[in-house]
Amino acid sequence: MASYTYRAIDDHSNILSGRLQAKDESELEKKLGGQGLTLIEFTKTSLLEFGKSAPLKFHAQELLDFTYMLYLIISSGLPIMGGLNDLMQNQERKKMARAAELLHEKIESGLSLSEAMWENPQVFPDYFVHMIRAGEASGTLDKSLQYLMGYVEWQINFRKSVRSALVYPSMVLGTMALLITVIFTFVFPKLINILTGLNAELPLPTRIVIAVIGFFNKYFLMVAAGALAGIILLKIWGRSYDGRRVIDRFILALPVIGDLSRKINLSRYLKTLATLYASGLSVDRTFSIASGVVQNAVISDALSLVTDSVMTGEGIAHAMSKTGIFPAIVVDMIAIGEKTSSLDNTLQRASDIFDKEVPETIKKVFGYIEPLTIVMLGGLVLLVLLSIFLPIYKIAGSIRGR
Repeated sequence: MASYTYRAIDDHSNILSGRLQAKDESELEKKLGGQGLTLIEFTKTSLLEFGKSAPLKFHAQELLDFTYMLYLIISSGLPIMGGLNDLMQNQERKKMARAAELLHEKIESGLSLSEAMWENPQVFPDYFVHMIRAGEASGTLDKSLQYLMGYVEWQINFRKSVRSALVYPSMVLGTMALLITVIFTFVFPKLINILTGLNAELPLPTRIVIAVIGFFNKYFLMVAAGALAGIILLKIWGRSYDGRRVIDRFILALPVIGDLSRKINLSRYLKTLATLYASGLSVDRTFSIASGVVQNAVISDALSLVTDSVMTGEGIAHAMSKTGIFPAIVVDMIAIGEKTSSLDNTLQRASDIFDKEVPETIKKVFGYIEPLTIVMLGGLVLLVLLSIFLPIYKIAGSIRGR
C-alpha cells in the first residue's frame, strides 16, 4: 500500500487536492472515481515523509484537538469525507493529518466512523469509540463529540492539578536524595581518610559509616546490578494478574497514599460513567467501559462486580455500597439520582467531590512527608556530627591527658 498525493476535478469543474493510500495508480483512480472525481495528476510519496515508520499515538491534548476538529466538521454540516480530506492537508500538524487519513481510508472502504476508529485502538481509546457509536446510532454525533471534548479536557486538567500538587514534595525529596548522595560520595570518604590516618580507636558511629562506605565502594556494581534486576523483575511480575493485584492491594493499604489512590481512581470512574451515561450508551457498555479505565486492579475488580450486579437488575447505589470503596455521601447521592432520574448530573457532582478532595489529600500526604523529611535530615546531620566530631573529640582528649 502506497501513499499518493493527487489533484482531481469534480463534476462542477472544481479542482481538489488530497492524499490517499492505494495499491497502485489504477486503484487510486478507481477510488477517486467512486467519489465522483476524475484524476488529473498524482505523486507517489514516501511513507517515511509522513512519519508512518512509527505507529501513530495521540497524547491527551492531541486527542482533544482532533475531537474538536471533528466536532466542527459534524456541527457545521460538512460531509465527513470532505472534512477529513481537508484535515489531511494540514502539514503543520502531521499527527492530525495522518489520523484523518487513517479514518478517511477506512470510511472510504465502507466502514462507519466508529468502526474506522475501532480499527485504530492506539489512537482512539475504547470509551471514545463507544461514545461515537452511540452518537451515530442516536443521530446525535455532535453531542457525543461535545461530551468527549469535555471528558478529555477534564482528564488533562485533572492530571495537571495532580502534577502541580506533587511538584514541591518532589523537589524536597529530590534535594534530600542529592544531599545524601553528595555527603556519602564526596564528603565522608575524605574525612574518614583523615580520621583513619590518625591511628586512633574510632567510635561506633564512625566505624558504621566506614563499613557502609567500604561496602558500597567494594560492591557498588553488584548492588546497582541487583537493584536494577530487582526493579525489572518487579515490573515483569507487576504485569502479571496476581502480581498486579498484590502491588495494588499494598498501595491501597498504605496510610494516606492508599486513600489518595482510591480517590483518583474513583474520580476517573465516576467521570467516565457520567460522560458515557449522558451520551446514551447502553448500561452494560457504560459500566464495563468505566471499570476498565480504572488503573488500580483491586478497585477495578470491585467495580466489575458493580457492573455484574447492575446487569442483574440491582440498583446502582446498592451495588456500589456493597463494594465498601465508595463514601456514604456518594452512595446516597447516586440513590437520589436513581429515584429522580437525574443520574447523569448526580454522577458528575459525585466526581466533582473527588476532584476537590484529591489536591487536599496530596497536601495531606506532604503534611506527613515534610516532618518525616526533617527527621531524616536531622538524623543525617546527627550521624555526620557523631562520626566526625566524636573521634576528633576523643583524640583531642587523649592529647590533653598526655
